[in-house]
Amino acid sequence: MKKFIYSTTVLVTMLISCEPQQMETGKIGPAPINAAITTNATDPHNPIFTAHADNGYIFHWDMGNGQTIAPGANTATSYYPFVGTYTVGVTIYGEGAQEVLAETSYKVTKNDPEIAKKPVWKELTGGGTGRTWVYNTNPATGKPDYCYQTTGDLVNYKDNWMPSASWGQCDRITPDINGEMTFDLNDGVNYTYHHVAGDAGVKGTFILDTEKMTLTVKDPFILDHNAACTNAAAAATGVYQIKKLTDDELVLWQMQTHPTSTPGSGVGWGWSFKRKP
Repeated sequence: MKKFIYSTTVLVTMLISCEPQQMETGKIGPAPINAAITTNATDPHNPIFTAHADNGYIFHWDMGNGQTIAPGANTATSYYPFVGTYTVGVTIYGEGAQEVLAETSYKVTKNDPEIAKKPVWKELTGGGTGRTWVYNTNPATGKPDYCYQTTGDLVNYKDNWMPSASWGQCDRITPDINGEMTFDLNDGVNYTYHHVAGDAGVKGTFILDTEKMTLTVKDPFILDHNAACTNAAAAATGVYQIKKLTDDELVLWQMQTHPTSTPGSGVGWGWSFKRKP
């Protein structure tokens, strides 16, 4: 009898082991909900944002000023030195990559006075109150024409500048030879173009990247941007490399045709300005 029971037990075990196996299906937890951002603006130029969400664990921040923090904690801070309204957003992730977005608007009503004291900003804007730049040339004759063309490899950048009129492509006196351009930080980031000194001017703005040493002019353009003679796509960006900047001199550069493997290939344009006396 014992032998029979044992054999039956083995048979049942074998039959069970031959039955099709069913995998347990994993279940995704609840998605993050009730997302919100609170703001601590004790320091108006360095606010602290805190994100809240039920079932949220990972936070990807867009600070609204060009900075992203991803991944980050549920709190984040950034620097807002200039007047403006910024949209700060955070994407909050939960289980199974489920996500929810929260946004808040942050308004800065006054520039941080410290920004005007920082290198590059101080020289370009005259300490924030405004600095006006004119051509580094003789305005009576327009010569030399300080819009320059040289090879794009920049190897001989300092020694290989040629007045544009000397190589024939733009044989004319610069049309705004008596013009001016002013950069200031008076309740904003302001740029003003004057075709002739004393006219009403055209107001725009600018972006200064002190790490990459680039200046982006937004509406309208720098003095003699040469739309007819330069690469239209390059000119349209409004982005210039700052090759030299002191309290008295500003040199801007823009690549027009990128160099190839051939030495001396490529074309770049440069502009030389001086502080208005």
